[in-house]
Amino acid sequence: MKSILFASFLILFDFTTEPSEMFEWTGFRGSGGMGIDTKMSAPTSWDKSDYQWEIDLEGTGNASPVVWGDKIFVTGSNDENNTGYLFAVSSGSGKILWQNQFEVTDLAMHPDNNLATATPAVDETQVYIIWYTKEKTTLIALKHDGSIQWETDFDGIESRHGGGSSLLLSENNVIFTREQEEGSSVKSSWVAVDKITGETAWELERESCASNSFSTPILIRNDGKQAQLIFSSKAHGFTCVDPASGQILWERPDIFAHRVIGSPVYSQGLLIGCYKGGGVVLEVDLNTNKIGDSALYSLPRSVSPYVPTPIVVGDLLFLFMDSGTVTCMKFSTGEVLWKERPAGAIYGSPICVGGNLYCITKAGKVIVIPADPSYKLTGINELGDGSFSTPVMCNNGMVFRTFTKLMLLENSNK
Repeated sequence: MKSILFASFLILFDFTTEPSEMFEWTGFRGSGGMGIDTKMSAPTSWDKSDYQWEIDLEGTGNASPVVWGDKIFVTGSNDENNTGYLFAVSSGSGKILWQNQFEVTDLAMHPDNNLATATPAVDETQVYIIWYTKEKTTLIALKHDGSIQWETDFDGIESRHGGGSSLLLSENNVIFTREQEEGSSVKSSWVAVDKITGETAWELERESCASNSFSTPILIRNDGKQAQLIFSSKAHGFTCVDPASGQILWERPDIFAHRVIGSPVYSQGLLIGCYKGGGVVLEVDLNTNKIGDSALYSLPRSVSPYVPTPIVVGDLLFLFMDSGTVTCMKFSTGEVLWKERPAGAIYGSPICVGGNLYCITKAGKVIVIPADPSYKLTGINELGDGSFSTPVMCNNGMVFRTFTKLMLLENSNK
C-alpha cells in the first residue's frame, strides 16, 4: 500500500450528531442497487424556498452521494489541477464536517466525464472512494471522521472515455470493475478488496474489447441463500460471480452488441441489461443457476437507455433514455404501456420513493412521475445547476448533487 501523494486534511471539526434513526444509502442507487425506498416520501413539486439547506462544494462532481446515519459523503474534483475531494456533510444542517483532498493524476476522458464520476460506498465504520487515472487506480478507505485507514493501488485505465464504474459492497469486500479498451497494455479485471485490510481478496481477469464497459455490478441476496454478484459488459455479457471467492457461477456471453454503462437490474426471475442501441431481458433462476438460452425479449433502440440505469417497480419497467424519453413497459412481457418526453436529456438514473419516480435531467430539472401503468407528470423542479447525478435519500429528506452544489429537500412526511 502506498501513501497518498498529496496531504489530506480535515476542516471544520464538528462531529456533533443530530438524534435520528439510522439511515443507510450505501452505494449507487441505495443499499440494494435497485433505487427503491419504500419507507420515505418526498414532495412532488417544490420551489427554492423548500430546500432545508443548499451548499457550494469545491470543484465539480458527477457521482451520487452516499449516506450513513446523519452523514452524507460525496466526492468532487478539480480536473485542471488533478485534485480530488471527499466531503462529509451533516444531513441535518448542511454543514461540511470535514473535507479531504487528494492528488489524482491525469486521465483522458469523454468531455462529459470527470474524475469524480464513480459513486463511493459506505458501511457502518468506513467510507470507500476510488480514483481512476491512466497511471493507476487508487482505492481508499476512510473512517467516518475522515482519517485514512488504508490505500491500495492497481493498474490504471486505458480508455478514451476515462473511468466511471462505481463501488459496490459485499459482506467482506469492496468490489469494482477496471475494464480496458482493446489493445491496452494492461489487462481488464474485476476486483474485490478486503474492507478491513485493503488486501486483494480476488481479481478476475477479463477480456478487453473495442467498446469497454463501465457498468456497476449489483449484489443479489436471494431468499436468504448465498449472495450473488451480477456483472454486465460487452466483452462477457451477463456474468454471475460468487462475491466471496470470485468464482464464475454462470455466464451468458455475446448478448450485448455494444458498450454497457448502466447497471443490470434483477427482479422476479428476470434480468435486464441495456447497451448502446438496445437492451435484453433474460430469464434466470438464481437458486439453480439456470439461465435462458436466449433473451426473453429485446428492447429496440427507441426505448433503450445508454447511460441511465432502468428501474423496476412491481411488474413495471421504466426506461429513462439519454434523450429524455421515458417509457413504461410490463417487465414480464415487454408490452409498452406509455412513452413520453417530460423534459430534457438525462444522464442520471431514476429512483423510486413513496411510489414516485425521481430523475434529474442534464440541465438540472427533477422529473417526478408516479410509478403507475398510466402516465402522469406531477412535477418538473429546477435545481438551478446542471447535474449528471442520481438523487439519494437520507433521514432528513432527498439529497441532490449538481455539478457544484449539494442540497436537501425535506421529507414530506416529517
